[in-house]
Amino acid sequence: MRRFYQESWQGIPFTQFSHLSFFHLAGSKFYSTFYEAMFSRYSSWEALPEEWRTIKKACADWLIARIAAKMSLKEDGAAYRVLSIGSGCGYMEKLLLDAMPGIALYVNEPSTVGLKWLRSYIPNDRVFIGYPPACLPADISYDMIYLSAVDYSIRSCDFGFMLESLRAQLEPRGELVCLSSSFLQEDSVIGSFVNAIKILIRMVLHYLGVRPQQFWGWRRTRKEYQQLFSQAGFLSIEDGWMTACPEMYWIVGT
Repeated sequence: MRRFYQESWQGIPFTQFSHLSFFHLAGSKFYSTFYEAMFSRYSSWEALPEEWRTIKKACADWLIARIAAKMSLKEDGAAYRVLSIGSGCGYMEKLLLDAMPGIALYVNEPSTVGLKWLRSYIPNDRVFIGYPPACLPADISYDMIYLSAVDYSIRSCDFGFMLESLRAQLEPRGELVCLSSSFLQEDSVIGSFVNAIKILIRMVLHYLGVRPQQFWGWRRTRKEYQQLFSQAGFLSIEDGWMTACPEMYWIVGT
């Protein structure tokens, strides 16, 4: 597992709206302020950077295909319930509903600010604000729970606890999906040493004011993802890389 840093997102430099911390993760206040800046700059999902939308569409298409295959196996005729953890501005959720209006989609986000565009798509009783699992109703179970480009910001101990808690809210044949944009190919001793030197250089530049950066989260290896899912109690684990978006790694636990 390795730390990584970020200077901007969606073409918006962080220094425009926030003080940056080299050692502390961005919190809910940071993200709320970011979304305010984003909504003042962009008028709709379609106005967001094309490269970002292309990646999100590839992820949504992958989920749509998986949901369609699983729906065909559902025997009770009930709506297929899907929960998105950390939905952000909701672009993927919008694509899911456009393609599959019959699913029961629930969304979770730490702050209400980021859901500005998605509010008209999702009923209020399917929106859960806060940090899971505490903010999630215990009496609702899901056929699929997914986290897309969310895990990077969660410490491993907290992520393991979250996975275990979310597993308890799955239907008997339900699955938890993690789509990672922060996959770490390898974590060798030499690689870790080189990364430590890079972080030291970044820290010096940060404190000199030459290149301020925000501690953004962690990159994890395939082994680390599999260990977290296994420790959370998932008996069946599969993983791979998206054909349409090779930089995206996916892992599924049932």
